[in-house]
Amino acid sequence: MSEITVANGWKNILAEAIEEASKLPEEWLFEIVSAERIDGGLKLSATYNSFDVPIDDYLPPERKLPHPFRSEMRIREAARAKSLRTCECCGREGQLVGAGQDARVRCLQHEYVVDAGEGSANPIGFMFESAEEAMAHFLRDYGDGIDMMQGLRAAADESSTERDLETKH
Repeated sequence: MSEITVANGWKNILAEAIEEASKLPEEWLFEIVSAERIDGGLKLSATYNSFDVPIDDYLPPERKLPHPFRSEMRIREAARAKSLRTCECCGREGQLVGAGQDARVRCLQHEYVVDAGEGSANPIGFMFESAEEAMAHFLRDYGDGIDMMQGLRAAADESSTERDLETKH
């Protein structure tokens, strides 16, 4: 089997496709050889040996013989359908963002990540390396406001307690 790389979020989809391919008849020599992102979705390509057996698409479904081409199309379409609803970065539920060559599937956390290979390893997001760094950045920007809001909340709690005591007498 050749080495195929996909972003972290699509590794399970690729593994499922390889598992499905392993169940096909051994004499077909069916092998998934490449994976790429096309129009935002995963496109798998495979090689196989059909022994020059023509595709009998003219026959009714109950009389068709198994053929590696139909198996490739079934595996490819299943992988593509899953990839169009799976974040390429992390594997969570996502949606298509952008169009054409810029199309990609992302969850809310990774919506602005352009390269899934670079952004997928960072669980915090593309701006920060750790949760502590993200929190420090947040506190630097909004820390004074948090302190003020906590002071207001404490003052409100004190006044409501005083009102409750006055109404009980």
